[in-house]
Amino acid sequence: MRIAYLLDSTEVSGGVFVALLQAEALSRRGHRVAVVSPGPEPRWFPLSLSRARFERSSFADSRELASAEVRVATFWTTVEPALGGASGPVFHLSQGYEAAFSFYAGQRDRIEAAYRLPTRKLAISEALAARLEAAGHGPVENVGQAFDPAPFFPRTEPRHRTSAEPPIVLVVGPCAADVKGIRVAYAGLAAWRRDGGAFRLRRAATEPPTEEERSGDLVDEYHRAVPPERMPFLYRDSDLFIAPSRAEEGFGLPVLEALASGLPCLLSDTPGHREMAGESASYFADGNPEALAAAIPALLTPEARARARTHGPPAAARFDPGKVAERLERAFARALENGPANWSRSR
Repeated sequence: MRIAYLLDSTEVSGGVFVALLQAEALSRRGHRVAVVSPGPEPRWFPLSLSRARFERSSFADSRELASAEVRVATFWTTVEPALGGASGPVFHLSQGYEAAFSFYAGQRDRIEAAYRLPTRKLAISEALAARLEAAGHGPVENVGQAFDPAPFFPRTEPRHRTSAEPPIVLVVGPCAADVKGIRVAYAGLAAWRRDGGAFRLRRAATEPPTEEERSGDLVDEYHRAVPPERMPFLYRDSDLFIAPSRAEEGFGLPVLEALASGLPCLLSDTPGHREMAGESASYFADGNPEALAAAIPALLTPEARARARTHGPPAAARFDPGKVAERLERAFARALENGPANWSRSR
């Protein structure tokens, strides 16, 4: 099959990374796969090492799009150009229902309009597929999340620190995106500190810190746009990972990175987190800073570290890109077999 993925941007982000992983995995199965974007080639993800190709072009002028049998829109802004002039089925890959994000409140009508366009919907988790169905955008096929655990593995020995060294707590994601729940983590950590808890807060995000983060006294380290090859070191040099994402989050890739690194994980209790981590993580009530604070001490013990090193990596390894590519391949093949009259249907 000739498959083309449309990317609005090639800057470092989890969403772009997942789309590139899918393209690479499909190319390994013998398909001609192209990634088309008006942005520069993502040097941080060397597509040149796989069979997938990259074309820097406007969508309207793309040769790869013109020749593709299957097109995949990877964000709501790419749905309309994916449909324009398409001679085969068009898929809309959703990694989170953006219309539910307060961050995109000003564009909600446009987002919902994009989801109503005649594409075949794909989701990267069962929880997200159910959310899209409930919003009236079904039918939706869950192809699962693609994750390469190879760079992420536990330290050969647990991180040792003296009794005078506070534990390092890692929180990943931009504060400005409410769906990430970063302010919930801040409130919970502040509450734990008031109760006598000691820690160093390590932050990582693709965006610069907000003014409240720069002026506050909670964040000790802030790492912006960390190259993917450096992220494993942040996990391995931390003692606890907290993911406070709200239920609207599609799939928090850092959770899998932390699990694969053998790091104790404290996650908000949402369907998406339960789906990806199961019993390999600990949970606090979604949006509840006090519950977050109360759960921290139990995860800073030698026993918690040992459990994380044992159960985290196998949990993360379930999200194999090859299996996702197989599901995508079947979905694309069904669409092509059904013919033009059924190209806008998901099954």
